[in-house]
Amino acid sequence: MNTARRAATTWPQWIALNTYGLALTMTSNIVDPPLLSQKASELAGPGWQNTLMGGAAFVGLIWAALVQPIFGAWSDQTRSPWGRRKPFLWIGSLLLALALALLIAASSVPFLILALLLIQTFSNMVQAAYQGLIPDHVPEHQKGRASGVKGLIEIPGVVIGSMIAGYFLGQGQIWGPYLVLLIVYLLVGWIVAFTVPSRALTELPARRPTWIYQADWNRAPTFAFWLAHRLMFWWALLALRTFLIFFFRDAMGLTIQQAHALNGALSAILGSTILLLMLPSGALADRWGPRPLLWGAGIMAGIGTFGFLSVSWLWGQPELPVLVAAALIIGIGVALFVAASWTWITQIVPSDEAARYLGLGNIATAVGSAIARLSGSVIDALNRATGSMLGYDVIYGLAGLLFLGTLLLARPPASKAGLSAAG
Repeated sequence: MNTARRAATTWPQWIALNTYGLALTMTSNIVDPPLLSQKASELAGPGWQNTLMGGAAFVGLIWAALVQPIFGAWSDQTRSPWGRRKPFLWIGSLLLALALALLIAASSVPFLILALLLIQTFSNMVQAAYQGLIPDHVPEHQKGRASGVKGLIEIPGVVIGSMIAGYFLGQGQIWGPYLVLLIVYLLVGWIVAFTVPSRALTELPARRPTWIYQADWNRAPTFAFWLAHRLMFWWALLALRTFLIFFFRDAMGLTIQQAHALNGALSAILGSTILLLMLPSGALADRWGPRPLLWGAGIMAGIGTFGFLSVSWLWGQPELPVLVAAALIIGIGVALFVAASWTWITQIVPSDEAARYLGLGNIATAVGSAIARLSGSVIDALNRATGSMLGYDVIYGLAGLLFLGTLLLARPPASKAGLSAAG
């Protein structure tokens, strides 16, 4: 067991710090939309699957927005022989495994929602602690590179999780992804136990926050713009992604198994694009600052989203060259966004309360995702009212406009000067 206080200054150490990111990203991309789509198709009547999936995910994400800052503040203040992060990583992983099994076994809508709430609780317990590892162990002048490794480790989880879900669910094997996740969490737990120092470079917070959800805007300059920008981008991205399987089925005439397989393939293309561009994007963020990359992210993601929509308008069936091109363009935009957004937030959060502030930041991600899930009821209502696929056109068109709208909110600090107050 590694209990020393030692800085993480090498690539292998940064990889070890970020292994839980791979597990969490795989989990989220297996649960939503693949497993939720499967359960919604089993439990909801025709024409109501989007409503059930979106509504269940909305409830879960609002809950996630509330619990992660609590676990973050708790972790920041924890004293134990294993440090302030590892107990939350290990216990949270065990409880998350139980919650995932409950989701797969859910035989009714209330049971499904309960399981999803438990998944959000325990995955956010793990995530709150995981997000504190880089601020805890990486020296200030190396946090940019360590954050680039974070993205490089997490993005394969998008690809691997989507491909695993597509493979097993395409064959009707709903428990297959669960067994894979159990193995992954055992491996990353072992890696962190024996390679990550238990003692942080920074001390415990000098004072407890008067309210867990309180943000000191002087200690975290431009945090409000970061929250608004992330909420809008994530709203658009999740509105596009969440209903893609049903979009392929309803608007392009595929079976649910074919839609799962196509979604898995396009997710692999998108994820591979992001993976290839993560480190170059991080280097550009260090050189130019986050703002130009955030502008590029909004433009590219908007163009790609309208590319997806054009397939429905012009062909009404899967036109693979256009779908692949759109996935590649969106992948470029998301890579720019991930690198620039994380560079922005790590520049401004107070290092002694990193987990709590990053938990507060997750409110933007969770609320944006939750709003996107509500789009499911809009899609179903418009489709039923018009007897067409108008619902998908409206929501995907809105997503494209939201991506472009993020350009107005991209206001990170012009330079790192003057950010010392955040430490």
